[in-house]
Amino acid sequence: MKIVSIFVSFFLCCVTLCAEPLVIGTTSGYAPYVSLNTQGEYEGFDIDFARLLAEKLNRELEIKDLGSMPSLLIGLKQKKVDALIWAVSITEERLKQIDMVYYQGEKITTMPLLFWGQIPDAIKSPQEFIGDAKKIICVESGSYQEQVMQSYPGLALKNVDKITDALLEIKFKKSLAVAIDNSLVASVQQKNPEVQALYFPLPEGKQSLGNGICINKENKELTAQIQKAVEELTVEGKISELEKKWNLNG
Repeated sequence: MKIVSIFVSFFLCCVTLCAEPLVIGTTSGYAPYVSLNTQGEYEGFDIDFARLLAEKLNRELEIKDLGSMPSLLIGLKQKKVDALIWAVSITEERLKQIDMVYYQGEKITTMPLLFWGQIPDAIKSPQEFIGDAKKIICVESGSYQEQVMQSYPGLALKNVDKITDALLEIKFKKSLAVAIDNSLVASVQQKNPEVQALYFPLPEGKQSLGNGICINKENKELTAQIQKAVEELTVEGKISELEKKWNLNG
């Protein structure tokens, strides 16, 4: 029996080594999902999750940092990566372009705008920004927040590559507000007590269904494999454990 067990372990090890690595596209600067620690190593909820996913698929994990959301989507389209894991919001528009497998996060029906200091009394939603070139809203390029803001014609938008850049924009009054992911508000305010958040309701067509793993629509086999792996990790409680570890469980 012991010999059989050793043989099975050896066989699984060989399968893993022979398989192509699972190349995951992401980018740092999005704590607690993805960031670099003091040793220059990737860490965060999405990094831990990617390791569990690769293990489930019996493949070695390879992380490829593509720098920004637009670059991530281009990399996926050009098949430079197998999938994207970067807290990407599942939206109707994105589902038309790519396959997305839900793995974490609640349905989003509101979106926060961040201000440095007091929120202007007249501001209740993006509607109050329309037509005023001085009321600039910062958005991360290629993000879900950018998609929502672009649905309001007449807004003055400024694209940045990182949320940290957007915070500097409002701190030094180059922009008035920042549209940001709901899950990041608490950590941003903890580090920057001056930041205030205004939440406004989203129309149904612009709401997010949580965070999804992005896969090229041509790779249906991988989509099915990832879907099965995520279901198993959910049942096993592994995703909940990571949410607690990275303080994403509310």
